Amino acid sequence: MDVGSEIQLQHETWSFADAIDNFDAHILQSIPNCQEQREYIATLSRFFLHADARAYEIGVSTGQLAKAVLARTPERSLSYFGLDVEPVMIEAAERNLAADARFSASIANAVDYSFEAATLVISYYTLQFIPLSERKRLVQRIYDALRPGGAFILYEKTIAENARLQDMLTQLYYDFKTEQGLSAEAILNKAVSLRGISMPLSLEGNRQLLLEVGFNSVELVYRNYCFAGYLAIKD
Repeated sequence: MDVGSEIQLQHETWSFADAIDNFDAHILQSIPNCQEQREYIATLSRFFLHADARAYEIGVSTGQLAKAVLARTPERSLSYFGLDVEPVMIEAAERNLAADARFSASIANAVDYSFEAATLVISYYTLQFIPLSERKRLVQRIYDALRPGGAFILYEKTIAENARLQDMLTQLYYDFKTEQGLSAEAILNKAVSLRGISMPLSLEGNRQLLLEVGFNSVELVYRNYCFAGYLAIKD
C-alpha cells in the first residue's frame, strides 16, 4: 500500500527496508519538527556524553540522529552504538557516519541485546513498536545498564487520556501530514498499516513505565501533537 514519499508497505511485513532511499524524506513528512527535535536531543545529550562515555541508540535507522548528536561533541572520545533490526538501516547508518570513528552499528533487537555500562541511551520513536509484554523488560535493562547520573532520552508517539482529546490530536496531526504533501489515501494507508504494529502509551503511561523500573527523575521535555519526549535520569 502507498503511504507517501514513494513508499509501499506490505500488510504482513511492516518494514521500510525496501524503501530505504525514501525513508528520511518520509520521516520528515511524518514527524512534526523532526530535524529540530534531533538538534534538541543532540544538545541535551552533551550533558551525558563526557570523555570516554558510552551511548546507545535503539532503532538507529539511517543514523541521522546519531550524526546530529556526534556533531555536538566533536572533541570528545566517546563511543556511540546504534542498534537496529533492519540490515539495510545499519548499512545506511554506517555510510552516513563513515567519517566518525566513534560510531558503530549492529543488527540487533534491543530486547535481547546485552548492554554494557552506559551514560546515555536514546530511543527516538522506537519503543512504540515493541510489544507491551517486552517493553517493560527492555526499559528495565536500560535502567540497569545506565551508570548513576546517566540518562534515557525517550521520544514516543502517544495517545490522549480521553477520546475527545484523541480525536482533536488525530485531526491536527492529519492536517500536518496533508500540509507536508501527503495524500488522504497515503495517510489512511499508513494508519491502517500500523494496526497491531504501533502500540503507543499515554503521556502518563510512559511516565509510569519509567518510574516503575527505577527512574525517579522523569521530565517531559517535548510535546507537539501526539508526540512527546522524556528525559529520565538514574540518580
